[in-house]
Amino acid sequence: MTTERGFTLLEVMIAITIFAVVASTIASVNSQNVANLLAMEEKTLATMVAENRLVEMRLAGYPNVSETNDQVDMAEREWFITTQVEETPFPDTRRVTVVVSRNDEGGQLSRLSTLIGKH
Repeated sequence: MTTERGFTLLEVMIAITIFAVVASTIASVNSQNVANLLAMEEKTLATMVAENRLVEMRLAGYPNVSETNDQVDMAEREWFITTQVEETPFPDTRRVTVVVSRNDEGGQLSRLSTLIGKH
């Protein structure tokens, strides 16, 4: 009497099903990681754009009270910047707020504020 060794069709189907579930879970997690990485990259670049604007304003001297909207290209992308300069309760000190988004309809990616005083 010879006994053949091997897997039954049912065992093979169960193994393939388990493999498919594990593979789809790994693919889903990787997809989420890529999406998170791209979003983080976008926020990091937007923060760099905002920091650059604040440095430009500090170098330009004491700013006038105003609100401006403009755009800048950086990292092969177009960024929309809203810069708001406000009075503060402190003499000779202005609050500057910079908001950066990818389109002119809002959806801010970065918002930075600082105080700039007269030298």
